[in-house]
Amino acid sequence: MAIAGGLLAVRFVAGPLHWPLVSVNSPVNAAAATAVAWMLLTLMAAGKPARPAGPLERREWIALGVLAAAIVAAFCPNLRAPFVFDDYTHIVDASHASWRTLADLFKPVPGGHGLFFRPIGFTFYWLDYHWAGRIAARWHVWSLAAHVVNSSLLYVIVRRLRMGRAAAFTAALLFALGGSRAETVAWADARFDLLATLFTFCALLATLEYCRAGRRVYCIPLIVCAALAVYTKESAFCLPLLPLALLPVLERAERRRAIAASLALGAVCTALFAYRWRALGGLGGYIDHTGASAVWHSRPLHSAEALFYRQWAFLFFPVNWAAPLEWWLRVAAVVFIAALVICAGRAGAPRAHLLAGIAFLLAADVPVQHLLMFQTDFAGARVLYLPLAGLAIFWGALLERPAPRRSTWALVSALVAFNVAALEHNLGPWRATPAAAAAACGALGREMAHDPRPVFVRDVPERRLGVYFLANGFPQCVELNSGQPAGRVHLAGQADRVPTAARLFIWNPERGAFEEKR
Repeated sequence: MAIAGGLLAVRFVAGPLHWPLVSVNSPVNAAAATAVAWMLLTLMAAGKPARPAGPLERREWIALGVLAAAIVAAFCPNLRAPFVFDDYTHIVDASHASWRTLADLFKPVPGGHGLFFRPIGFTFYWLDYHWAGRIAARWHVWSLAAHVVNSSLLYVIVRRLRMGRAAAFTAALLFALGGSRAETVAWADARFDLLATLFTFCALLATLEYCRAGRRVYCIPLIVCAALAVYTKESAFCLPLLPLALLPVLERAERRRAIAASLALGAVCTALFAYRWRALGGLGGYIDHTGASAVWHSRPLHSAEALFYRQWAFLFFPVNWAAPLEWWLRVAAVVFIAALVICAGRAGAPRAHLLAGIAFLLAADVPVQHLLMFQTDFAGARVLYLPLAGLAIFWGALLERPAPRRSTWALVSALVAFNVAALEHNLGPWRATPAAAAAACGALGREMAHDPRPVFVRDVPERRLGVYFLANGFPQCVELNSGQPAGRVHLAGQADRVPTAARLFIWNPERGAFEEKR
């Protein structure tokens, strides 16, 4: 761990390095080795009982208020960012939707082949459009509010797991300000993850109340929230596994009820998945180059590497390496790595809570395991939104010792400081790239205003600095930023033939603009 941590620290400070015996270009392997080694050392040193935690108190609203203020302060600069990528398509579709089209969302896809079945998520899109319209700031405010609610719900969940206020606040703060939150909160289209997690947390709270009191009335919100979650986004199909992940921290009677709740959730999710399969004509989901669902091509070794190695590099060090690293991020990273090395094997946290946090994370990973092989630009980080709750519980457990050492508080402080620095670093491209996309679409629209001929566009980039850019929703982007009809804009591949009477524009990556070729 010390060797891997040292190489990672050098990579943060000096960038890629090539020595006669050691070469460090991509930081992922060094980060993963550091994270996995530290986690194993922490588990080896665990075993001391946790402090008894009291019930929720009125003054806990102060902690939730501080948590909300921290979230608003961190994400407020991104409220001014324009739409980007799929935002344009979904918002234009929502503007044309009606009650009849909403009802059709729950019906099988015509032709029997579809990618996603998210009727609840798209229904909320339609409802939000009636409030936010085409004003990007309002969509960002909604995402910010949902993130505040989710972080507060996690605080309550951790307290229900009999962890202290300091542990619960630390867990909620790391969930709220983790570096991987940038994509989910700053991108309006990631509201599927926000909503699915909200319903998942509500179902989990109902489960914990049922485990505590044994009253079957809690099964009603449990089942309703589960149905809302899985029909908002398919990542919520992990729900039956989550009560089982929390078994290490439950009492004996509560464990029996948790297993019963897990079976009930399994039955509900199985029935809903069967209808989803019928509606989509198959498994659905993202497709690969063969046109088949990417899930079918997941290999055991590939999945094992993603679950138990590669994702931990980005869970512990959630950095978009495609963007230039600021000096303050480098300093925070070195301090955090030093704190990890110094505190390795000394935490003495309760093993039950540590194991519950890891089990929660891995259970939440199951539906998205084929999407965890992140590249250095950290695109797709939104799939970690729900799993990070498990890691937050793991970190919070470090403060569950009868008397946490000063080194533990120093480690937690370094952890929070590094994640705040990483979050600000990752949010930068989510301000710059949407602005660049809006500017490019507006410029092309102004060109179109002077010539009535149809326009074909080639080499449209998909990502820029780890942020989804122009490849999806481009015609709608032109319409919303210039007023020119989206029907006049056509995307062309390299093999596509462009009509002689049409205008052809090609993306110039050096200029960051479209250039007309004829």
